[in-house]
Amino acid sequence: MSTPHLRRRAFLPLLPACLLPAAVLSACGGSAEREELLRPELLQEEARLSELAQAAVATGLVGAMFASQFEGAHKLYLGCAGLSQQGQNTALSRHHAMQLGSLGKSMTATLAAELVRQGKLRWDSRPAELLPDLTPILHPGYANITLRQMLDHRSGMPTFQEPSELAELADYLAIQTEPLPQTDRERRRLLARWVLARPPATAPGGELLYSNAGYTLAGAMLEAASGQDFNTLLLHWARGLGLDFALSPPTHAPQGHVGPKPQALKPYQALAPEWSVWVDGALQPSGNVWLSAAGYGRWLAEHQRAFQGHSHGLAPDYIQALRQLPAGEYSLGWVAMEIKGKRSLVHTGAYAGFMSMVLLQLDGKRACFGLSNTEGNNEVGDSWVLDALNHGVLHAADH
Repeated sequence: MSTPHLRRRAFLPLLPACLLPAAVLSACGGSAEREELLRPELLQEEARLSELAQAAVATGLVGAMFASQFEGAHKLYLGCAGLSQQGQNTALSRHHAMQLGSLGKSMTATLAAELVRQGKLRWDSRPAELLPDLTPILHPGYANITLRQMLDHRSGMPTFQEPSELAELADYLAIQTEPLPQTDRERRRLLARWVLARPPATAPGGELLYSNAGYTLAGAMLEAASGQDFNTLLLHWARGLGLDFALSPPTHAPQGHVGPKPQALKPYQALAPEWSVWVDGALQPSGNVWLSAAGYGRWLAEHQRAFQGHSHGLAPDYIQALRQLPAGEYSLGWVAMEIKGKRSLVHTGAYAGFMSMVLLQLDGKRACFGLSNTEGNNEVGDSWVLDALNHGVLHAADH
């Protein structure tokens, strides 16, 4: 089985402090109409966001969306520009579902927090407790890693996003004497056996090492604790929050595009079936959902309500952990940053020819995000797409 050339959900540099000069201002509470009465400039908010999207497209993005949501979280302001597919005349629409990539990691973490709340497992649960068949092969370095360490990228597990890592997985699959698994749940168990039998990539419990493998194995632990497969768990939980997302590209979804520069963009090529079941399927817990901008706004609104002390549907442990997260630290799908005196959470996502960025104030008064059906890093690994999204999100917040 030949390995594809890809960077699976690559973790991008997250809004370094030198790129964050924007003062993020608060908005008034109440209904959307009341907010607009108190702040008449909000009547022009969507026009302003559309200008930001047009500016991003002018830098080479195929399509772009920028959104903002204020204190009351009653209305998502959204601006779109560009195309759903390069070379065609279909405009990118506010109704299009977009691939969120690693923005979905916070959803996996929240699902874990919900199962912890229900008493089905603990933050300090260890893999061997829930997957006892792994005990004979477990490397001693992984003996004491916990669910929380996996979700905080401090388990010592490998990144699992480089072509070389996929090549190693291909070699491992090639020597299996039993038929390969036929379900995502079984594939996650085999991935767990492969990863946990090898030496840790870095010392568990030490410095942060961004790891898709850690989130994938956390998904396997959630499956073992609940008795349900991860996708069933995730979709049932999402419906309870009013989130209608897809785990595979919906009909009429925008085309993703990949390239090191605007002039070299090409349509994203889907993985061969023998690899898709592993990367798109087994690695689902590391972030692979399709959601409209309005749907993602609803997800952020739950956080905004929680941070303001209002009624919400998120597990208390999850919200408390984010409130206490020190600047510069990563936890449960978010990085905390201090932005002009405002404590905020940020993250990026990249997969399947899409990139995304979000900024969420920890006082709940503002959320901004940008989405594009364009993905690209130059020869030295810097992302020109992320630069455009960074510029737009900061300007969306600076109002």
